[in-house]
Amino acid sequence: MKVRFLALLAMLTVTASSLDAQSREARNKHFSHEMGSYTDPRDGTEYKTITFIRELSNGTFIERTWYAENVKFEVEGSRPYNNTPEYGRQFGRLYNYEQANRACPEGWHVPTIHEWKHLFHFFGGWHHSGKYLIEGKESDMDMLFGGFGQPDGSFKGIGVHGNWWDNELKDSNSAGIITLKKGDENIYHSRVGDSHYLSCRCVKFHN
Repeated sequence: MKVRFLALLAMLTVTASSLDAQSREARNKHFSHEMGSYTDPRDGTEYKTITFIRELSNGTFIERTWYAENVKFEVEGSRPYNNTPEYGRQFGRLYNYEQANRACPEGWHVPTIHEWKHLFHFFGGWHHSGKYLIEGKESDMDMLFGGFGQPDGSFKGIGVHGNWWDNELKDSNSAGIITLKKGDENIYHSRVGDSHYLSCRCVKFHN
């Protein structure tokens, strides 16, 4: 009886591993990425980059190169979390919406909501991709829980959630943001006043 139980357990383990491998293969079938680097000529800071190539159902390709780190360029008025330089070196600087759009070097830009969506699609969509995008996971995006700054000068959320601008200005004082939360697979999209201070990633358009 014990032998039969162990044989059944082994078979279930192999089946689960096979299904997991098939799931990974399906997820990666039309999507690939290549690591690289880019040095910002304005201050000499070197960033890890990732070029993602996604094949659409009609056989066309979407190619984007992303910063794999939060931006650290010192735009006037931007700030590190809690105004502490050590946080800035680890998590990047925080920018209001206008500053974020000056933080990316020439040829790069703050990602649009559509570019964020293409990224999330490969890793399971809005409800599952969070666990793949955080630091040390298979996407290599290393998205950190860097918190945010409020217009009154206070700071909240470091180590708990990360917030990044998307290039979506809704009106004169509200813009789109992407949020990841610790221990949560979901990706959240909302709007916030454009005078808040959030992290920033840069992306380069290829086609």
